[in-house]
Amino acid sequence: MGAKWAAIPALLLASMLALPGTGALADPATDAFAAADRNGDGMVDRGEFHERMTEVFFFADQDRDGALTVEELTGVDRDAFSAADSDNNGTLSLHEFTRARAADFDSADTNRDGLLKPDEALR
Repeated sequence: MGAKWAAIPALLLASMLALPGTGALADPATDAFAAADRNGDGMVDRGEFHERMTEVFFFADQDRDGALTVEELTGVDRDAFSAADSDNNGTLSLHEFTRARAADFDSADTNRDGLLKPDEALR
């Protein structure tokens, strides 16, 4: 599931970058990593990642119905969306979305220590 979302770097989705209040740096991927790194330790753990993906979900949910459509997720192809839609209802619940994003975390965590460092997340 996560690998299909990887048309965009694993951790730092375009939607993650689009959240208001993250600032506009010359390197938006670095900005997104900093926004996900809640405690400022230079790494993103699973909890920080989950919090950020939850924010992304609610920001992307433009009609505020508690589910995401493929149209609300800019830059995600339909096959990847369908793979994440485990109940095949044409939308992603928060659970389906965060589960797909967690697979991306796992893919990016190349040394399997449960933490993403910039060199893992910004590749």
